[in-house]
Amino acid sequence: MMGLLLVLALTGCVNSWDGPPHFVHIDAIQLELSPEEGAATERIEEVWVYSETDVLGAFPLPADIPLSPEQLGSSAEITFSAGIRANAISSTRQPYPFYDAVVENLDIDYGGFDTLALTVGYTELTEVIVAEDFETANRFQESVTSSGQVIRTEDPAFVLDGVGSGLIVLDSAHHTVISSTNEQEYDLGTNGPVWLELDYSCTQPFWIGLYVKNAVNAQRVPILILNSTDGERNKIYLDLGPVVRTSPDATHYEITLDAYYDGSAESTFVMVDNFKLLRYP
Repeated sequence: MMGLLLVLALTGCVNSWDGPPHFVHIDAIQLELSPEEGAATERIEEVWVYSETDVLGAFPLPADIPLSPEQLGSSAEITFSAGIRANAISSTRQPYPFYDAVVENLDIDYGGFDTLALTVGYTELTEVIVAEDFETANRFQESVTSSGQVIRTEDPAFVLDGVGSGLIVLDSAHHTVISSTNEQEYDLGTNGPVWLELDYSCTQPFWIGLYVKNAVNAQRVPILILNSTDGERNKIYLDLGPVVRTSPDATHYEITLDAYYDGSAESTFVMVDNFKLLRYP
């Protein structure tokens, strides 16, 4: 219903058409990846729909998308793009630049109905860096001022995906974790988009950022604080472009992961997994 109201606002009243619209139903958009592209976790929340000449709207999933035979003709090429919430902010919903668009040629009839099962992957030009998935190692190293640590765990109660995940447990004795991926030297330079994907679950806030390094200096740049999920699993797509574009002299980057005990419970936790850096070379 929300999707229908959005299209009405963009294209006019359905009643002005010569008949009822042609509806396309999309229940969800599935993600399929090759093993070297990491775990196929996603938070695709909407679908963006385009004709060959116009933006037809953005529709929360599951969606029933009304198409006008009057506007599109009896046959139309329709493009569907997977939409995400950038930086975990509702107002920044957008098509994800690294997911393939799906093109369908549809016969459009008044009162018609199609159900589409859409599957996407990363675009052919996407460079995927699996920065840490905790399956066999843990690249995060704490600073000397940390009283807590990031550990790799295989405890099923604290594993988000696969065999292992990263875990931070915080309490009054282990109250500070300041960490970064150790000596990885990720090259994020690009004229296009550059993003970080991350799966997480937490009972208190924590920070994600970049350690920006050049031949002379190194600077920790906190980018986003992620609030408690009350232990529920979540995924974030973090746009790193603003930081990368404002550090043109950087030779490489590392990912930072920081948490400070908030005292909300006797002990709190942060679980993380599937750190991926994505860019166009």
